[in-house]
Amino acid sequence: MKNKSRDKGFYKHIIISSLVIFLLGAYPVSVYTSITQFYSIISGFIIGLLNALAGYKLNTLALNKSVKSFMVIVFGGMGLRMIFIAIIILILLYIVKLEEIPLVTSVFFFYILFVSIELLNLHKQQLRIKNELASANKH
Repeated sequence: MKNKSRDKGFYKHIIISSLVIFLLGAYPVSVYTSITQFYSIISGFIIGLLNALAGYKLNTLALNKSVKSFMVIVFGGMGLRMIFIAIIILILLYIVKLEEIPLVTSVFFFYILFVSIELLNLHKQQLRIKNELASANKH
């Protein structure tokens, strides 16, 4: 039950940051981009979002594991997610024919944004776990 409430903070931050970016970008994107560029930007957002959701789930799973399992889950998951992102970008560029610069820029921007939120929330979770263990050891 506690994990679900912790996850809500992550999802809340993702939703708020997405809404802020969409509100700030709505006018320039609607006025200065073509439909293909618009689809490229939205595709980058979706790729970044899926990557963040998968990464957060894997990393929260890894927090309760041994150090060896933690490393395998975190770094293995990161590698698989990078391969997935590369494959999806190649498909979008060469088969769907989206524009390179808006797609790659959007993926990069949303990747950095969502990974920052992911790390912030994981750090908060780790601090909570340490505090819970410390208070349990005092009693």
